[in-house]
Amino acid sequence: MTDTDTDTTFLQHLARIADALEKHSPTDPSPEDIEPAAAYVWNRAKRRLTPVKKVNRVDLPLLCGIDHQRDTLLSNTIA
Repeated sequence: MTDTDTDTTFLQHLARIADALEKHSPTDPSPEDIEPAAAYVWNRAKRRLTPVKKVNRVDLPLLCGIDHQRDTLLSNTIA
């Protein structure tokens, strides 16, 4: 067996391994697959964002004693 034959056999094995891995790997959702929503939660089993049907909102003036956290929340969510 020549080096070329060994290389070809090795590459064929690598291709088979890659094909098997791709078959067992979930595909990543494209941005078009994510339905519009006000909020999302990460679904670990499905490896994707799931829309939250009803978001429980609290008016910011009702949040007392958490000024630093409120300011951090606002700075992280307002562009």
